[in-house]
Amino acid sequence: MECKKVTYTNFRCIERADIELSPGINVFTGSNAQGKTSALEGIFLFARGKSFRTPHDAEMIRFGEEAASVEMECTAGGRDHAMRVAYTRDGRRLCRRNDVDVRRLSEFVGVFRAVLFHPGHLGIVSGGPSARRAFLDEAISQIDPRYLAALQRYHAVLAQRNALIKTRDRDAGAFDETIEHWSAQLAREGALISASRAGYVTRLTGHADAILSDMTSGADRLRLTLRDPHDEAALYAELTGNLERECRAGATLFGPHKDDVDLTLSGRPARAYASQGQQRSIALALKLAEGELSRDLTGEQPVLALDDVLSELDAARRDYVTRGFTGRQIILTTCGDLPEVAPDAARFDVTAGVITPV
Repeated sequence: MECKKVTYTNFRCIERADIELSPGINVFTGSNAQGKTSALEGIFLFARGKSFRTPHDAEMIRFGEEAASVEMECTAGGRDHAMRVAYTRDGRRLCRRNDVDVRRLSEFVGVFRAVLFHPGHLGIVSGGPSARRAFLDEAISQIDPRYLAALQRYHAVLAQRNALIKTRDRDAGAFDETIEHWSAQLAREGALISASRAGYVTRLTGHADAILSDMTSGADRLRLTLRDPHDEAALYAELTGNLERECRAGATLFGPHKDDVDLTLSGRPARAYASQGQQRSIALALKLAEGELSRDLTGEQPVLALDDVLSELDAARRDYVTRGFTGRQIILTTCGDLPEVAPDAARFDVTAGVITPV
């Protein structure tokens, strides 16, 4: 898996840039707020299908412009691919792969695969359930397009069901006629999502535990468990058996949108008992494990993207990460040069949105 070339046009603060990347290590350097993370964000769009920084596509369009685009040439599965994503001020997102328009995000995501680690990923351990769900969704979607399609259908049905619940008092007839239909659809899609998450968590645990144990010389052991996975029949029973409670709450209270993953460190809840350093180690282990599992399931190492995290790691953790830099493409951003980490890396200076090979 390799990102070979990227072209930015009116993307964030980058007016125009056309860069060729090394198959090894690539370092974007520069001061804060110059465009380093934006450069990485543009690359990761092709792995995730959307920004890791904002849910609002228009924010990626350069101020004063009506559209933005990023183009990538990459190799994946032994083939060359040309991909493009563009955004317009009127809310359109346009995706192309090998000169063919792609209308479904599930048909776009998964060709180029990358594992991103940025400071916000500490929230996987210390944050609420939504951070852990987002981690799972991002990882699984890249290796299983069917999962992303099911996730999109689930959220569309969830929105319809929530709207129906909110209008029950005004239109009780429509509620009574259609609530079972929406509940059945939600249970069907929810069961697919839950089964995928449960299987992924089981496989991820082995890699993450081994990595964390190795990182800490056996001092810490990690276990992940998906809390209360859903099967279709049980979820349908919950949805249809708690309608009064849901109507009082004004929303659907059961399903994968409420999922959480329990993280235990040496048998104790990590969120409550892990130190900040241990939380950082767990988050790092989870992201590295994501890469290992992606390789297991696809046969290729994903690109590793590190957004300004190496400088925040202590020497031991930084050394552990950099030992795995061989045999894969790395793209990282940093305010400092970090020559001891990547002495032979391809380097790019980023200043006021201008990207220059060094």
